[in-house]
Amino acid sequence: MTLKPTTGRRRRLLVAMDCNAESLAGLRRAAVLAGELRVELAGLFLEDINLLRMSELPGHEISLASGTGKSTSRVEMERQMRRSANAAKEEVARLAQALSLSWTFEVRRASMDQALREAAKTEELVCSVLASPFFPTLKSRPARQNRGAPTNSILAIFENGERGGRVLELAARAARVHGLPLEVLVPARDAASGAKAVAKAGEVLGKTAGKAVSVTTRRLPLSEAAIVGALTSARGQLLFLDAGGKIASIKSLATLRSAINCDVLLVSS
Repeated sequence: MTLKPTTGRRRRLLVAMDCNAESLAGLRRAAVLAGELRVELAGLFLEDINLLRMSELPGHEISLASGTGKSTSRVEMERQMRRSANAAKEEVARLAQALSLSWTFEVRRASMDQALREAAKTEELVCSVLASPFFPTLKSRPARQNRGAPTNSILAIFENGERGGRVLELAARAARVHGLPLEVLVPARDAASGAKAVAKAGEVLGKTAGKAVSVTTRRLPLSEAAIVGALTSARGQLLFLDAGGKIASIKSLATLRSAINCDVLLVSS
């Protein structure tokens, strides 16, 4: 399967990263998918404006990826970001060469969710790797529920919209590439619409997943709490979403990214 050209959108997989040490692991997973789809690998390193502002506040500690906390000035934070950006660029170049892909790299100062929203307007595929672990040191902050737990599936949310089939098609391809089962979540307002959507998802997967992929389809209530709860317990490696769907709305996307231990891939066309 090769992505078809889409007017106004660039045929590439854009991977948004930050200073998180896990970003490079997410980049490698995305690069494998880009290689399978034969599209350009585009790295986007984000200098999180919120972290920079936070580093200017007196008396605040920044929890670093190493797990240690120390007072950090804006100058030091910018220095760390430049080092991380250089490492990310080198890895994008290495992966692209290994997979015989064209590549680009850009550094931008913005929040992750803002960058994802903007990128989804022009890119066919936008991947957000795990959210940054940097935050003010708060002893009461709970740890992510699945941090450190093994990931064992590719996840997809099927909303039965314009790009619903595309979401499942790409998720099935990722499941084959990584040798993982595919778990499809189908949010629905009621039993009747849920049954219809599940049947539609099965029809699409019958044409795209094949026998090589183990598929589980599960209907969920159409509520943010139910969806976040299901994703939190699923221990997925990569979540596929319709970039124009309800679940990827600005509020829901931010909630999902802060709650789940999973890379997120937005499908825009």
